[in-house]
Amino acid sequence: MTLSSNDPYIGITGFCTRDEIDAVLEAVPANPQRRLMCGVLLSNALLSGEPSDAPNRCPAPYAISGIFSDDPRCLNLVHYRPRPGADVADALARAAEIGGPNCHGIQINATRGAPWPDPDALAKYRERCQPTRVVFQAGREAMESVNHLPEELAERCAAYLGLVTDVLVDASEGLGIPLDAARSVEYLTAIRATAPELGLVVAGGLQAGNIDELLAPLLPGWSAVSIDAEGRLRDANDHLMLADAADYLRAAWRLLG
Repeated sequence: MTLSSNDPYIGITGFCTRDEIDAVLEAVPANPQRRLMCGVLLSNALLSGEPSDAPNRCPAPYAISGIFSDDPRCLNLVHYRPRPGADVADALARAAEIGGPNCHGIQINATRGAPWPDPDALAKYRERCQPTRVVFQAGREAMESVNHLPEELAERCAAYLGLVTDVLVDASEGLGIPLDAARSVEYLTAIRATAPELGLVVAGGLQAGNIDELLAPLLPGWSAVSIDAEGRLRDANDHLMLADAADYLRAAWRLLG
């Protein structure tokens, strides 16, 4: 298997144990064209010794390095939202350290009230940690900050060229809100036109039962876009449903290859 560090991926966010990753890897082809992005959420509350408001979705920080697999089919990312007012470079460097030796990088989930991290801070983080992959989540607040204008969002994202590898267009942010493909295409088109070097990712309520319907409007023109799933793969107690996660992966590989 030969995959470059910037190849598109099929992702699941919210792993809490190595056993969960091992279980869903059974649904991943032996020689895939895309890696499985294994997203593990790092909680600020748990870092501070406080209880998490999502205890079945956020593992203990000390356990995270043991969750990531060294399987070459995996792209391992810590998903982290720096606290308001934090030194972003220090916060991301700490998150990378917590990720351990099998961690390939970070997904930066936008800080509430500050959806656009300081480029200088990202430059410092990259210099310190040399991550393989840095995904920036352009979520609801980022979209609102530019009045939902795709060209303006693209201009803001272009400021991160060389600092992030991918931009995630994500109005759901783990809540299971279904992807609006038509609107996503507007953002993707603008970002590609303004900053074609950036990898592109979409998310929003994906699961096996709806992936064809939600992603069909993106195909074939956007078949190289990465995808991620979280909220619709969890049960009423917020545990990852392994059978549903495996079904999603099989459906995604049938659709995207």
